[in-house]
Amino acid sequence: MYFSVEQRNGDDSGEHSDASAQHALESLRAELDAVDATLLETVRQRLEVCLRIGELKRREHIAMMQPRRIHIVHERARRYADSHSLSPEFFDSLYDLLIAETCRLEDLVINAETVDETPRHNGNHNGGHAGNHQVRHSSVPSANVES
Repeated sequence: MYFSVEQRNGDDSGEHSDASAQHALESLRAELDAVDATLLETVRQRLEVCLRIGELKRREHIAMMQPRRIHIVHERARRYADSHSLSPEFFDSLYDLLIAETCRLEDLVINAETVDETPRHNGNHNGGHAGNHQVRHSSVPSANVES
């Protein structure tokens, strides 16, 4: 076991009334909800950075899969788990999920369809549209969700 939890001595003599125990439980759950909100926002921020990385990889023709980087991320998570007496297996699983979602999003960005815009006629009749390219991201979920 990775967390040390103090053992109760089995004495249920009513040290805490049901009402105070319920209040303590509600307080701890509120604390947990706040931690969860922070966790979810942090994951959203991480995925948003990954979308920007995907854009850079697409622009610069960099391969999506970077096994060395994946190894570095996993090793850092394992060291963190070890130094905090947490389960390295849990952190491996957690980062497997995060990396899988990152790869899914980067794949959508990197393989986004590039289309030419229709020429814009704003009184300038040069007829050219060089440089008028856009990347269609309609299938990419927005990571810019307001919190």
